[in-house]
Amino acid sequence: MRNALRVPLALAALAVAVLLPVAAGPFWTGLLTQMYVFGLLALSVDLLLGHAGLFSLCHASFFAVSAYTTAILQVRHAVPTALAAPAGLLAGTLLGLVFGFAVRTRGVYFILITIAFGYVVWGVAHRWSSFTGGDNGVTNVPFPDVGAVRVESHTEYYYLVLAVVLLCALGYRLLVASPFGLTLRGIRASETRMRSLGYHSGLHLYAAFVVSAALASLAGVLYVYYNRFVNPVAASFPISVEAALMAIIGGTGTIVGPFIGSMIILWLRNWVSSFFELYASVMGLVFIAAVLWAPQGVVGLVGRLRARLAGAGSG
Repeated sequence: MRNALRVPLALAALAVAVLLPVAAGPFWTGLLTQMYVFGLLALSVDLLLGHAGLFSLCHASFFAVSAYTTAILQVRHAVPTALAAPAGLLAGTLLGLVFGFAVRTRGVYFILITIAFGYVVWGVAHRWSSFTGGDNGVTNVPFPDVGAVRVESHTEYYYLVLAVVLLCALGYRLLVASPFGLTLRGIRASETRMRSLGYHSGLHLYAAFVVSAALASLAGVLYVYYNRFVNPVAASFPISVEAALMAIIGGTGTIVGPFIGSMIILWLRNWVSSFFELYASVMGLVFIAAVLWAPQGVVGLVGRLRARLAGAGSG
């Protein structure tokens, strides 16, 4: 019965997503676009956190490097979107190939190394002002224009982002359900046992890190075309923390969880910051509440409530 409802619910959610810009104003359309972009960033973090058991805090680096590469090529060198966007994606992924050697460590050492990597990229973005623009960043990034696909408004860009995110979610679903995804979860459960069975855990974790970096880089490309500029804030430590927080609050190890977490965090950011300066304190309280009362995130909490209702109904 539950599986039978999944398709109608998915179709209903898709219909709402398609029709929302018509009913909502520009503000909500823009906010939803950001939710999709940061949801994709959170999904990239969750590939490591929810499936491989690695807590990365450097994903803002891939996000920012891809955004900077795309923006600099488009604005300063007039490179067309068809080349600038793939170059941004490639730049972030190549950085992931370098940072991926962090998987040689585990636990708190992995976390500390990823934090250090993130600060290196943020420092470069902040200090190398002749190339990155410093605090002013790179501005006046045009909307994407690829052949017949020409975006001329934020509403049109909303639909482009929605289509890209849906394709990524479908690909992600196939990935985590594949033998590769099952191997990652096996490594998370018992790396020693997987090694004894002949699996090269380090190679699998490295591949997962690179794929995760590629997803974060794609989110960075989508972000810079929406925001129309990029500055060192995109590479900052809070962005990496928020991405991980989105995955945890929504529900790790799921596809919809990171997007739910993105909606919650971005809605709180816009709502709380409008009348309360200590926004970070509120985010800390939200995280504490999630860990104490919903350790499996919103998706896990809904699942437990559904199981209780089903048990009460059968009793």
